[in-house]
Amino acid sequence: MDTITLDDVAKLSGVSRSTASRVINDQPGVRPDVRERVQRIADHLGFRPNRAAKNLASGRASVIGLVIPSEELRVDPYGASITHAVGRAATRHDLGLMLHLAEEVPGRTVHHILRDGLIDGLVISSVALGRPWVDELLDSSLPTVLIGRHPRRTDLASVDVENVDSSASATAHLFDQGCERVGTITGPLGRVDARQRLDGFRLAHERAGRVVDETLVVEGDFRRGSAVEAARLLIGRGVDGIVAGNDEMAIGAMWACTALGVSIPGDVAIVGFDGTGSGLDTHGDVTLSSVVQPFDRLADTAVSMLNAIVEGHQATGPVSIPPDLVVGGSSLRRT
Repeated sequence: MDTITLDDVAKLSGVSRSTASRVINDQPGVRPDVRERVQRIADHLGFRPNRAAKNLASGRASVIGLVIPSEELRVDPYGASITHAVGRAATRHDLGLMLHLAEEVPGRTVHHILRDGLIDGLVISSVALGRPWVDELLDSSLPTVLIGRHPRRTDLASVDVENVDSSASATAHLFDQGCERVGTITGPLGRVDARQRLDGFRLAHERAGRVVDETLVVEGDFRRGSAVEAARLLIGRGVDGIVAGNDEMAIGAMWACTALGVSIPGDVAIVGFDGTGSGLDTHGDVTLSSVVQPFDRLADTAVSMLNAIVEGHQATGPVSIPPDLVVGGSSLRRT
């Protein structure tokens, strides 16, 4: 069967080739009834525009970039979850995705990104912030959207999970399960998300009329290893519940319980954050309770925001998306 061309669509629609092109490339200047007829015939014929020609007509590359640290993909399921979600979102928006791994020494990465015109804009994971070349990208004219929050700048388009109330809900859940002495293992407190989740832990105590015991607030680094020692400290200080700043540290806390012969959730109930470990048998047959991030919704919002900026619309302010607490066996004492 011969390939269907734009000329075929134009001829059968009774319009000029330029009019058919405007319809196919979603450009203005075509009456609604003509646009509907051309699109209907194109769909009936199974016409698919040549991507290169469409990009030339629209002035877009139809490719976006994702900046994320390479170590996040190697050691933290959060990075893989974000990457897969942004990839799915790009596909839904008919866009290609180019991955830029945030290394400490990027060589000519910034120069290539800004010069070559291979991408329309960037989605940047806030985990990559702090590297000078990433800050340089944020200060450039290239459209960017953050997933997460910048610790200082409020002028950037960003989308993030709601951290404070959701962390408060996780802490309140442990109170509801009868926990009286709840501790927390935070992420690195130089990060916005870690500080906000600690704020939520404090807020839950305030709402319950309780006072935070500061000896039960231990800083980790979002890695399992840091949580093992932190959990040992908390267990030694008599906790009966632990709120971990992410699932990786919640699993580390479970390892510590195993080593110390502490039962979960009977002796210590545990809740994580992210959802990368929720529903998994992370401790024998005990599934992890977690505040589950809506990764697909975060990614789709970020890509939609980026598309709008590329098309000339004003960047919107920070968008916050609430997650859901999914209760598993690691914290469920009462049924």
